[in-house]
Amino acid sequence: MYIQLITAQAKRRPLAIVVLFPLAMRPRILIVDDLQEILVTMRRYFAAHGFEVDCASEKEEAEALIGVHNYSVVVTDLQLTPLRSNEGLELVRLLHHECPNTKVIMLTAYNTEEVEKEAGKYGVASFLKKPVPLPVLHDAVRESLGR
Repeated sequence: MYIQLITAQAKRRPLAIVVLFPLAMRPRILIVDDLQEILVTMRRYFAAHGFEVDCASEKEEAEALIGVHNYSVVVTDLQLTPLRSNEGLELVRLLHHECPNTKVIMLTAYNTEEVEKEAGKYGVASFLKKPVPLPVLHDAVRESLGR
């Protein structure tokens, strides 16, 4: 799939010039959070900053997307259910084994040293405490991509 940019030209020139940019050049990011407001806000923000964005609100939905797409970065909340489980860590483990080149950024309001240590064992690029300003998260994503 390509994005087409069409520009009008002066007389005696072609009416339009089409420049094609492959969407594959845009980094693909998966955002996983149980709160729809967070998903909508992050989707808009990262899409406006040149990312192709997918979102999931449940672990199973995220796993299905990971099985279909190659992500440059996954941003996941630690707790994806009200039961205070650490489903985000389960995603981190899956990504570590199935997609070792995917960078992972974990967000949580319930940070513990034990969880942070566990996430580090599986190569989490950044561990950020909620609420995190979008520019700070964007910087972490760019840093994880080496940009």
